[in-house]
Amino acid sequence: MLRERAGCDSVTVDVPEGATVRQALDAVGARHGLGELLDAMPVVMAVNRDYATDEVSLHAGDELALIPPVSGGEAAAEEFRNAPGYEDFMRLVGNHVPRPPAYIDLLGMRPIHAEPGLVRFEFQATEQLYNPAGVVQGGFLTAMLDESMGPAALSVLGPGHGIPTLDLNISFLRPATAGRLVGEGRVVHLGSSVAFLEGHLMDDEDEVVARATATARVVKLG
Repeated sequence: MLRERAGCDSVTVDVPEGATVRQALDAVGARHGLGELLDAMPVVMAVNRDYATDEVSLHAGDELALIPPVSGGEAAAEEFRNAPGYEDFMRLVGNHVPRPPAYIDLLGMRPIHAEPGLVRFEFQATEQLYNPAGVVQGGFLTAMLDESMGPAALSVLGPGHGIPTLDLNISFLRPATAGRLVGEGRVVHLGSSVAFLEGHLMDDEDEVVARATATARVVKLG
């Protein structure tokens, strides 16, 4: 709805260095008549791909994403929080993520294991994710792998960090159909400014569907 009202996928606004997410939203609202829609439409905010609250400060070149809620809402969030690996994961990342991602219902995503440098997430692929060939579209598999690898780095870095992806390489090994998929993300090497990550996505028969490697920037939040 925001894209339709604005007539474009993104807008650029100038705000003072250190302005908050809320100030940026107010600036966006003043353009293209988006203010009223923003006030009425609940969104999850992310700054450089890390979930953010109104009070987070912004800096030159930051990307502020507005993510609409998906169907399932609180029920999906509750299932995410009750997953077997949730408490371990949140203990490692220091509870700095204010809420589960807005797209957890779409991907059927929930944590099942977490230890420093290694995390596993379960995904429930549905026919809603199919491409015209009748298999899960590669972009959704990529999202699942990205969501498995980034948290692996956060599990080592701990609270107060972000991990925006710089480069992501995917190998699709076999088609995936509707059903349970498990994504595993692992830290290969963690430096002071860059993390090297790897991951794989397996189906319910333990067949590898896709593999990935990624580099990500280590960002200190606040």
